[in-house]
Amino acid sequence: MKRLLLSLLCLAPLAVAQPARLPPIPSLPAARTVTVGDLRTCTVGDVRLTVDRAGWVRFLTHGHRYPDNTLVVRQSYDRAGRLTGVRVDFSGFAGRLLDVRSVFDARGRLIRETGYRRAGVTTPLRSFIRPLPRDARC
Repeated sequence: MKRLLLSLLCLAPLAVAQPARLPPIPSLPAARTVTVGDLRTCTVGDVRLTVDRAGWVRFLTHGHRYPDNTLVVRQSYDRAGRLTGVRVDFSGFAGRLLDVRSVFDARGRLIRETGYRRAGVTTPLRSFIRPLPRDARC
């Protein structure tokens, strides 16, 4: 009888315990609209935009942060709205996979790529590029 009572007392906390819930997937920290000099930064959806005084997007930043990997992509644009460069920082549970910077010409062709690529990581940089959101306002 004592053993039965003891085993019931040990199992009682499990009966009232709530099921475990997974935390939400973290993303880049949400930025409020901030103005520094002639540049203004805001978040539109899951993309962070930095625009100049005329309203042209100068930088677009997106990515994700999971417990075992992080991706941050920063795209830069000239005053005409053309892509001029991309920086990709990607790490996994085993360490850094990509830390690459690239430069594009006025036609959008890749001119140069510098930085670190782990052996076997052959993902083209264009696969990380997102288009500018239409009518993005900060």
